[in-house]
Amino acid sequence: MLQKLSAFGFLLIVWFIFAGKITVDILIIGSAASLLVTFFFSDMLFREVHRRLPWYHYLRKLALLLLFVPVFFYEAISAALKVSKHVFEKNPSFNPGIVKVKTELTDITGLTLLANLITLTPGTLTLDYDRNEKSYYIHWIDVETVEEADLKKKIIARFERWVGVIFR
Repeated sequence: MLQKLSAFGFLLIVWFIFAGKITVDILIIGSAASLLVTFFFSDMLFREVHRRLPWYHYLRKLALLLLFVPVFFYEAISAALKVSKHVFEKNPSFNPGIVKVKTELTDITGLTLLANLITLTPGTLTLDYDRNEKSYYIHWIDVETVEEADLKKKIIARFERWVGVIFR
């Protein structure tokens, strides 16, 4: 119960920060939204950890995440330049399509982060994940190949390696 109350309080504080002011209507709407999110999603926020890890493990994860941020920005800017090249072409030469890419990740947090990273990169959009085949279905603006190894290398390998190290 204490976890749910603290989640509600945290969400309400975040609501006030984003609102920029505290008025009666913001208090009512923020309380209702925080209450709904806490009620429906608190079991996802507070799952039981089966193993205790030393404090430096979390420090290592934080350091790896901070090292990964420039890598992601480089990849995002590179992809944005490729997409903008297609935008400014007189006769667009891109070949959109949906491709299936297998992943080696098993951790649900890593899988979710990888799907979000793919979607945040211009030119790609994660559509679905198949748990049985451990594959993402991705809409790619410029399908260059359908070979599985090449797809993995061109779309997810740059992120999968980092995410796999951070969330193992």
